[in-house]
Amino acid sequence: MAERGLRGALRRARAIAESPWIRVLLAVTSLLTASLLLWPETKALRLVTWEDLVHPLAPGAVVARGYHLSPPRRGEEQDVVFTARREAGPDGPGGRIELHVVDRGRWPGVRETKSFGVAYETPRSQAPIEDLEAVTQALRDAIDRNDTGLGPVPLIPLAAEPEPPLVARVLARLVGVRALVVPALLAVAMGLLGSLPRGDAIVAAALFGLGLVLRILHLDLPFVHDQDVQRLFTGALPMGEILTGKGLEDRHPPLWFVVLHAAGTFGGSEAVMRAPAAIAGALLSPAIVWGARLVRGRAGALGAIAALVVAVSPELVARSREVSEIPLFGLLVVVTCALAARLAKAPSRAARLGLAVSTALLAWTYYLAPLVIAGVLLGFVAARKPLWRVAHPIGVGAALGAPAFILLGMTIVRDHGAREVAARFPELAWGDSAPGGMLGYVIEEVVKCVGPGVIYLGIGTTLFGFLVPRCAGALVPAGALLVAMIGVSYASGFARVQPYYIAAVAPVLALAVALAPEERVPAWLWSILGVVAVSTFFILPRPRPHRAYLPDVDACMPRFAAIAAGRSEKRIVTVAHYDATLLAYYLQRSANAPAEWPRTEVSGEFVLGDAGRRILPLVQVHRMDETSDEAARDTLLAAFAEGPTLVIERDAFVLAPVHDVLARCEVLIEAPTARLVACGGEAR
Repeated sequence: MAERGLRGALRRARAIAESPWIRVLLAVTSLLTASLLLWPETKALRLVTWEDLVHPLAPGAVVARGYHLSPPRRGEEQDVVFTARREAGPDGPGGRIELHVVDRGRWPGVRETKSFGVAYETPRSQAPIEDLEAVTQALRDAIDRNDTGLGPVPLIPLAAEPEPPLVARVLARLVGVRALVVPALLAVAMGLLGSLPRGDAIVAAALFGLGLVLRILHLDLPFVHDQDVQRLFTGALPMGEILTGKGLEDRHPPLWFVVLHAAGTFGGSEAVMRAPAAIAGALLSPAIVWGARLVRGRAGALGAIAALVVAVSPELVARSREVSEIPLFGLLVVVTCALAARLAKAPSRAARLGLAVSTALLAWTYYLAPLVIAGVLLGFVAARKPLWRVAHPIGVGAALGAPAFILLGMTIVRDHGAREVAARFPELAWGDSAPGGMLGYVIEEVVKCVGPGVIYLGIGTTLFGFLVPRCAGALVPAGALLVAMIGVSYASGFARVQPYYIAAVAPVLALAVALAPEERVPAWLWSILGVVAVSTFFILPRPRPHRAYLPDVDACMPRFAAIAAGRSEKRIVTVAHYDATLLAYYLQRSANAPAEWPRTEVSGEFVLGDAGRRILPLVQVHRMDETSDEAARDTLLAAFAEGPTLVIERDAFVLAPVHDVLARCEVLIEAPTARLVACGGEAR
């Protein structure tokens, strides 16, 4: 009798748990709890700032040995960075020291106070060892006198730091226990919604909204990287030029420039030109839900949890807030792998047509397309599926993309000189790395994009894909990612590639998880593992997600352009060529002129507008040699001889002969990582 009653109670409990309304209630409760945990507290009074902590070492004051302290800025590793500079003089030769302050105990073996660790960074400091030690010790002593046992470094404000927007204050709460609990609550909520009868549609709509909010807010932040402006300028060209002229000289296929050309009808502002990438990035999660439904008939709880990772990934959100084709290519990779996995399951005319189209679009969007295509075919072979099911549509798509593959070959040839430069100057942006070392960096980028939990889960689903007969769902996207990772690593030997390129393919690993085989491992267990993988995503050391909505410390060009526009000097010199592109854009904006490629002289000098303002870059970074610094100084002196000149110099690109000349010029404005100086015609 008691046993019968127990079985009845279990049946009733199961019926309650399976009730759609109970699941909705639990999902809503999880979302509300997560919202309450993230909602920022009432703004507290700022009792101490970093400027207070280094008192009496105010910005501009001498720290030690004649080194002057710059204003503090936020670093990339949840740290605060001070720069100390010394011009050549009685105290010794010129030098620069970059000092980092982190939480105590985070960096072993460095000087510490009650709450912090203080250290100099060798690669970015140019000074004798005794100067490095003396300046670091002086800064440590100043902080130690004012350190009464304070909170983490990111929570201490800078004096000039504006109040961050609401979304930044919300995401800044993802610390401590919240970084573990909030993602878990979101994953549980998505899993419950995904298990509803119409859960796929609900989850796709919810994740698109969440992804769009995270990507679209505050898109008007100033540009930091010249490649954003270069793409903007190329997209502003006439359509004929994009498809047959100057647009083909870019290092990427022209489809993205066609998208930017269409977006340009709404203006040339930062927000407008970033919007296409933001929208494409927001569509990634719905695409994963759609792909899982296409292959399995339903995405379910696991598909919802896997898609959530892509929606909230700080790295993928940051990539979607650039003028970059990476989010669009990631979207096409997900679609291509889903269509191929569908054809592995059963023939479909619509899927074959879609695969041909997506393959062609891959080729015209990003030069990683051949690697993705090879990875899809590898996944088919690993799953022991007949290649004829995808050979024809992929072949048709590759034929349609053949011109783009020809452009790829031309780009590799053009990059040969840049690779030689990188071998001589490995500290340059794209660096010089052996395939093994590059593969390590590529793996780190994948971890940033989806987290280690999803990587382990993806490996697990792939291994089970080998064990389950006729299961290609996880193997196809896993093959695409694996081949892309290896290809990018080995391409570093002959092409100008960087590890972050893999962010264009990394989201496909979430599709592999969503297509996990359920024949050997039940769906509910995969879902639990998915919740665990998501919950551990935000506890890793990396730039915190709120940083995407705050101005970058290197975004100084709008201020420099505003000062330059109000002065009489007609020529502006930039030490590095990438600053010339950024400056040209912001000078055009300040003059209310269309944002487009300026007229370029044979010497590489930009000419802006009827006023005849000229921008002269001293060094083309990818064409450097051992004599570039001396040649740059001679070019600079020749420019001075023609009349008063403005010059922009960055700390990350200091040429000693040029820096010595600029030391005699007037500093108009000094940002944390760059400065604008005015030099008269008599400078020598």
